[in-house]
Amino acid sequence: MQQIKIAQGLREFPRELFDHAETLQALDLSDNQLCSLPADFSRFRQLQRLFLTNNRFDEVPAVLAQCPNLTMVSFKGNQLQRFGQGTLPAGLQWLILTDNQLTELPDDMGRYQRLQKCALAGNQLHHLPDSMQLCRELGLLRLSLNQFTAFPQWLFTLPKLAWLALGANPATPVTLHSEIPSCPLQDFQLQETLGVGASGVIYRALAHGDSAKQLGIALCAVKQFKGWLTSDGCPKDEMANALNAGRHANLIPVLAQLTGGDLPGLAMALVPASFQSLGKPPSFASITRDTFDPSRQLSLAEIWRLAQQVTSVMAHLHSRRLVHGDLYAHNMLLDASGQLYLGDFGAATALDGLPPSQQQAMQQQEVAAFGYWLADMMTLLPTAAGEPTIGLQTLRTDALHSGAPHADSFQQGARSNNTAEQDTSQQCGHLQHMLSAALPLQQLVDRCLQPQVQLRPSFAQLEVEVAAIASQQTV
Repeated sequence: MQQIKIAQGLREFPRELFDHAETLQALDLSDNQLCSLPADFSRFRQLQRLFLTNNRFDEVPAVLAQCPNLTMVSFKGNQLQRFGQGTLPAGLQWLILTDNQLTELPDDMGRYQRLQKCALAGNQLHHLPDSMQLCRELGLLRLSLNQFTAFPQWLFTLPKLAWLALGANPATPVTLHSEIPSCPLQDFQLQETLGVGASGVIYRALAHGDSAKQLGIALCAVKQFKGWLTSDGCPKDEMANALNAGRHANLIPVLAQLTGGDLPGLAMALVPASFQSLGKPPSFASITRDTFDPSRQLSLAEIWRLAQQVTSVMAHLHSRRLVHGDLYAHNMLLDASGQLYLGDFGAATALDGLPPSQQQAMQQQEVAAFGYWLADMMTLLPTAAGEPTIGLQTLRTDALHSGAPHADSFQQGARSNNTAEQDTSQQCGHLQHMLSAALPLQQLVDRCLQPQVQLRPSFAQLEVEVAAIASQQTV
């Protein structure tokens, strides 16, 4: 057996699991009452993923360091107070410690040099160990809702860090300066559920009474937050940042903030059912990169038009001193006409409290998220036969492991894949032409993923450049 999940209020580790010690790769013991692991837990030599969410651990068990193949660990929602040195395997790639009581990280955090995703929101951290600057593969980092009064400068130089959340810390206060009105929640009749996210539930709603008159609408969407902490940060800050984001053609209009409930809420414009998510969240394999329906395809012209909208809305947010923090295709809605909406401010950070140099650097870090998004869009280009391009699939694989391929290797891919696809000279010629036509996109990806953060373009620059190219595209 390779995967096991048990949620039965366990107080002790079930020894019978060792019957599968030679084959078990994924173990999920979330939602139990465990507080320790057996000393011989390292017998699970093939274990890759361990979920211990919502248990009663107060320290990270040191025995985990002896599990050589373990790459993903979750202790979300425990009572962790201690995270000792050398307690996890050096090959760790994905660490989730959200919603615990940690006041510090081990001084040897730098030993986790393969770490790509690290969720630490909702603890009591007030500093990062300097060794953590050795975690140069880190792409996503959540530090929201901690006790940071300042952040180290090296944090803003990590070459692959693209999705960073720092909100709800003393260093990143949010001041609500929106003029969007407030309405009582009881003026909205909640109907069917439209969606469920990390921070809340979205309903179709019918406004009535004074709120309907004030907003000038009847049907709308209502987002009710589920709690005061999510995997990305704090719903209270999420609401304030969504309000402060203001109006833009590629943001779902926020109509009102809702009062009178136990938790914050928002009334938003109702997005037509014709809009669908552009992508799907990352998988265990892709870690920080979105996944896509195999049938999803986009033309070059469509990609440029989408890029124009994304750079426009991101330039707008950055001009309002907001970093989105979660710039992903799975947070974008798209309809058949190509209209795009960017949503989900759960990982957003208000920049005003940071030093100017860190404000600029954090914005340039987010440009890398756009670079990864654009690289993902390129994998959706079809061939003449209507199938995803072998060359682009190869490039995506490279990008998942090393950021993104350089434009030089992109050109070489056209030559190597012509050898691999000898069905017809016409098909090879089409592939060569398509890769050549896509070269400007790849060059843009290279600029956005420039390892030296300060050399990346701003979204204000990208908005102008991409708009000029998009205007020249034909269907």
